Amino acid sequence: MRPERDGEAVAVGELTEAAFGGSVEALIVDSIRGTDRWIDGGSLVAQDAAGDMCGHLLLSEGDLVAADGSARRIWMVGPVAVRPGQQRRGVGTLLMNAAIALATEREQPVLCLLGHSDYYPRFGFEPARRIGIQPPQPWRDENWLALRLPCWTADLAGIAHFPPAFGG
Repeated sequence: MRPERDGEAVAVGELTEAAFGGSVEALIVDSIRGTDRWIDGGSLVAQDAAGDMCGHLLLSEGDLVAADGSARRIWMVGPVAVRPGQQRRGVGTLLMNAAIALATEREQPVLCLLGHSDYYPRFGFEPARRIGIQPPQPWRDENWLALRLPCWTADLAGIAHFPPAFGG
């Protein structure tokens, strides 16, 4: 596991398109790259034994808007892509563990994501509404998830918004 390197944007895009069967998620990554929502070292790449890129995870900065209108930046997870044919082999787990470690190291209080209810709870993700973080859209509790990290404080509450590249 390592951060994406200069010159790997095309490879990340191709892998993401292959994993999702389309270009929407790859365009999100490209739209965040180079903006103030891009986290240095937060574009994580997994390689297989031959050194080929087989997975990618993007961490980006979203906003948590409190009831009083104040906002603070929080980290959002996604997209998470694993090359077809290499899925269900632990690549996603390695990427998630690296993302959690990076967020913890950088003293982030929480990670939020929209994802599969049968996958992300194994990392400690729980329905975000239960801890006071509302989704930007009316997503189901089992898919709108948050992970409280060691710097979590109970006063973190509000509506979370992904970077504008996510389109809403």
